[in-house]
Amino acid sequence: MKKSMITLTVGLGLAFTASASSLEVHGPDQAFLERAAAYGIGPHNWDTGKSVRATFTNSYKFLKSHEIKNTTDYVHDLGKAKGFALDTLTATDIDGEYPMSVILRDRLEFDALVILKDGQLVDEYYWSGMERGRIHQMNSVTKSFTAIMLLQLVDEGKVDMSKPVSYYIPELTDNPVWSKATVEEAADMRSGVKINYDEGYLWDRKMTTIQEWNGPNTEYPEITSIVQYADEVALSKEFETGKVYDYQCINTEMMGQIIVKVTGKNISENLQERIWNKVGIEYPARMLINESEEGMASGGLVASTRDLARMMDVLVNEGKNRKGDKVVSTEFVEELLEGNEEVRTAWKNNQTESLISPKTWYKDQIRTFNLEDGSQFITFVGTNGQTAIGNPETGVVIAFNGAQDEYQAVRTVAMTYLDAVPTLLKAVEKVDMK
Repeated sequence: MKKSMITLTVGLGLAFTASASSLEVHGPDQAFLERAAAYGIGPHNWDTGKSVRATFTNSYKFLKSHEIKNTTDYVHDLGKAKGFALDTLTATDIDGEYPMSVILRDRLEFDALVILKDGQLVDEYYWSGMERGRIHQMNSVTKSFTAIMLLQLVDEGKVDMSKPVSYYIPELTDNPVWSKATVEEAADMRSGVKINYDEGYLWDRKMTTIQEWNGPNTEYPEITSIVQYADEVALSKEFETGKVYDYQCINTEMMGQIIVKVTGKNISENLQERIWNKVGIEYPARMLINESEEGMASGGLVASTRDLARMMDVLVNEGKNRKGDKVVSTEFVEELLEGNEEVRTAWKNNQTESLISPKTWYKDQIRTFNLEDGSQFITFVGTNGQTAIGNPETGVVIAFNGAQDEYQAVRTVAMTYLDAVPTLLKAVEKVDMK
């Protein structure tokens, strides 16, 4: 794919601004908030610790959100389950080998598992109150949805990944990060942005406060948009822009803002038009928003596990839905699988991630795993156990939603991607779908 291609003029490309949303806005569910408060849970702590076992299927009830629906006649029909005996498989934890259901449900604290092959349902499993049509907090899996929408705009000639981020967001022209980092470098988490983590978190809570992730923003009332926050960030002194993979949510938020600038529509509207309608999504979803109706492009999606599987199936199916209509270019999928020297080097230069999985890379908000046995798969990854895995070679898709009480731990990452997932992929590959 020639990502340098662009057909819009500078003036036209920057003329758009997001209009008032056409989608329904939902406020917090007051009756639910009262019930949750009796258990010591509220907007301030809904996303932490053991609470997530109950809150990740109810996250949108704590906050403001847009409702996203498929407004077309097309839904990707998964068909009836063929049946899959999960416990004929095993996986391991630090204390030994266990049946796969024990590993997934009890040790990895997954709430749901949906397995597809060639776009059809192999089987689905739900635990801890989760069920087929129930929506679940997706966390950073949202990033992959955002990236796919951005790459659609590349396909349309409306975004040039080689341009600096500030080309599309002129408010950031004088910022040392966004005037230097390209859209591609932001998409690959190679922007060189410097973020100061809050203790116990994987992100800067100032950003999530402005996004109203934990309720109304009373701490920084002078900052009402993510772009205002982005203008405050600094360039890292530890490494050169483009050279190191450094996972920072603000990169995805900049991608989201580019989508808004170019289309003149907010993230939620773009999700409805570009993903829900084109993929053939089944169930209504929510996008968490702040008072300004700014969607959280890096982590605010709340959707069903079946629909998460449908999204990954598009990449497994060469970028097309199961009607055969293009959702994103085949070249995009090919480039994820091939990688390039920039993303391989950037991953290697991240000393933490490369130790866990040295042959992985991160490109366009999606990870590609290359295991020692020669197998390869692509993944959408979110904290606390949200993930979708796809193998384009075999047509297999595996989607999980989880409620792990740690944001991300070496143990759960290794168990999931280096053991349970490869075991499942190999077993499902042998399933006869006739």
